[in-house]
Amino acid sequence: MTHDPRVLVIRPSKEREAALRTLARTGAEIVVADHPDNDLSGFADVQLPLPRVPTAFRTGTVGELEDRILAFHATRPFTAVMADFDYLLPLVGRINERAGLRGHTERSGLTCSNKRLQRAALDRAGVPQPRWTVCQDTGAARDFAKSAGWPVVVKPADRAASCAVSVVRDEAALERAVGAAFAESWERDVLVEEYLDGPEFSVEAIVAGGRVTTVAVTGKGIGGRTGVLKLDAEIPAPLDGQDRAAVERVAADAVLACGLLDGPAHTEVRLTADGPRIVEVNGRIGGVFISHMVRAVTGIDLYQAWYDVLHGRTPRLDVERRGFAVRRCVSEAAGLVEAVDVGAPSAELASRHLLTRCFVHPGDRLAPIENGNEMRAAVVAFAPDRAGALAAADALAANLVIRTAPGDGQEEI
Repeated sequence: MTHDPRVLVIRPSKEREAALRTLARTGAEIVVADHPDNDLSGFADVQLPLPRVPTAFRTGTVGELEDRILAFHATRPFTAVMADFDYLLPLVGRINERAGLRGHTERSGLTCSNKRLQRAALDRAGVPQPRWTVCQDTGAARDFAKSAGWPVVVKPADRAASCAVSVVRDEAALERAVGAAFAESWERDVLVEEYLDGPEFSVEAIVAGGRVTTVAVTGKGIGGRTGVLKLDAEIPAPLDGQDRAAVERVAADAVLACGLLDGPAHTEVRLTADGPRIVEVNGRIGGVFISHMVRAVTGIDLYQAWYDVLHGRTPRLDVERRGFAVRRCVSEAAGLVEAVDVGAPSAELASRHLLTRCFVHPGDRLAPIENGNEMRAAVVAFAPDRAGALAAADALAANLVIRTAPGDGQEEI
């Protein structure tokens, strides 16, 4: 690189504040590109104001965002571009290609952000995954379900974070699920897939020059009322050596099939009776505080590794096994929020507390969660042993009480 480090971060999210803190430690100049009301704009050395980014994608005016970013680059060149939302990855890829930067290409960004394109790429590469088809209407979904068997999964191809993803167990629920997926899809691009039965894991990896290095494997708890709510997570995953190797291998094959050569990957895998199958490849760092858990357990800062890869440096990926991290999510609270109470932990529990984050406030009226990317709160515990981490996470979750108003038909969670 001929320029001092200057990193463009497009639409940073509140949950990913750790990325900006890591960038601040590198000494790079941080340029935040988003609408001026972004709460994280205070991390920026320079702010590049944009119209509301999701609106641009819904209305087909992404070209305006790209032009503004590249006009800025012409006068103050970026050395890297980072974004954590899947739908931004094709834009990041186009900027990288036009600016000559490492990271996503337009192809890899499209393949990692559009599930239909991703399914096709995995099929071409022979990577094991569920049977799937494009869903034109409820009739097509019904025909597929009769062939593949119930339950099936219905999802918009061009959204992320389990938005409008439904596990459909019978024909009566199919029309609503298909309608919800079409309503959320920006391009009315919907898939129906075979349901994969078995425990779910995610593989947290860094790719540099086409070499995939697994940093951690996360055990996931997915389910709840909708079947896709994020519930639990633990690192390292409770897997024996043979199953872990198989999960890592198929995840690496999937990442490369998507064309990702430089950057982070968060690949979701189900371990079925027939072996590991790919749920999806995300060309970014995993959400819901997985980066915090990885750092606590391994000593590796995924955002620092991402920064190093984008700047042509060898990332530090030597794992220092430190212990176990466990996350619990609160997803079922609903009604009018009166208060959020956090009990006083014991000294031992406080020593195992990694983070608590609540996403609701008094006065919020909470409808039942429909999307897998929603939750009320999350806690993470860390301990030298797995049993200690599990017990601490359960205790921290029990200490967090979301109180709802009487008469809403809701109980404390």
